[in-house]
Amino acid sequence: MALPDRIVPLCDLLLGAAHADKELRPSELAEVRGVLEDLAGALTPELAQRIDTFDPKAFDLARTAAAFQADSADDRRRLLFLVAAVNDADDEVDFAEDEYLRALAAALDLPATALDGLVVDVEVEELRETFTRVRKGPPPPPGKKRESVDVDLD
Repeated sequence: MALPDRIVPLCDLLLGAAHADKELRPSELAEVRGVLEDLAGALTPELAQRIDTFDPKAFDLARTAAAFQADSADDRRRLLFLVAAVNDADDEVDFAEDEYLRALAAALDLPATALDGLVVDVEVEELRETFTRVRKGPPPPPGKKRESVDVDLD
């Protein structure tokens, strides 16, 4: 995997992860910068400018991930680990960040098992059923219905 040749799309993938929950935190930004410095040897002025001017609304995950499509499955999975490190930098579990990681895995044509240990698995259907039961509340107690009483407060 020739990262220096593709450091810009990697930068964008990491920044996409940092912005996934719509809240860029200093710890996430520091993680992005640290990963890029480690991989590129130094944070070039061009990369620093790219970080400063990144527009999450204009970011296209599938198009950016395509730069890594021909890599081996192991190398593509390594990208997931780099993105997961950015997600973990704010010490919060966020479903939007998990969804970003899942979308990246799909864009990289990786199997669901590539996400093992990287995302939170929640049984959504089970949660919906539980919520529906709780929302309805218990049935009224059996017994004789009382007639309504009109109370005059005057």
